[in-house]
Order: sequence, then structure tokens, then C-alpha cells
Amino acid sequence: MGQGGSGRTLRETVLESSPILALLNESFISTWSLVKELEDLQNNQENPSHQKLASLHLEKYSFPVEMMICLPNGTVVHHINANYFLDITSMKPEDIENHVFSFSSTFEDPSTATYMQFLKEGLRRGLPLLQP
Repeated sequence: MGQGGSGRTLRETVLESSPILALLNESFISTWSLVKELEDLQNNQENPSHQKLASLHLEKYSFPVEMMICLPNGTVVHHINANYFLDITSMKPEDIENHVFSFSSTFEDPSTATYMQFLKEGLRRGLPLLQP
């Protein structure tokens, strides 16, 4: 799938799921950035904090879309490329090596189940780092 396909697929499945939206609203600030905007921020000498944040995100980016879960300081605690995500969710569960993602969940759609698992793993990795 091309760029448009991955974004459209996510919007039409994952982001229409009530449990996903509830978790996003409860635990995340959801945003997106264009690579060009991040590159401009990274090259802007006038704002070192923006430079650092942009660099942290560009470091983890892979074409065409990278989904990232970050701490407020910009540290990326979990990320997955949209193409890899779509490849995984189009496979049969028994074909997935190491069973990285499990589809045994309450969701009928593998994309929604996988995205929920992605979010929960991000919380699992990130929350301990936010404790004072």
C-alpha cells in the first residue's frame, strides 16, 4: 500500500474503534508531524529544545509513516512503521514469527487488536519513566 493507503486504512479501522479512541483520549496526546516540518525544526538554530525534539523523532522515522509513543521530553518509548503494521495485520496469526502480536482479543479486526497492543505496550514502557 502507498502512503494514502496506510493512513486511510488506519482512519477507517483503528481510529473508528471506541476502545481505541477511549484509550487515546485517556492516556495520550495524539498529534502528527510532517517530516519536512521536523527537518525545519531540526535545522533551526534559534530553538535548541525544538531541535532536540525533532532529532529524537527523525531518528526513529522510516518512510512513509512512523507511529511513535513519546514521553513529554521527546524520548521515543515505542514505535512502529505503518507498512510493517499493515503487513503484520494482513498475516494469519499462525504465520507471525515469535508471535510478536497476538490477535486473541476482543477485537474482530486484526488492525484494531494490533494497534491496541501497540498503545498498551507504549504505556507499559513509558509509564514507569514518568514516575517521580
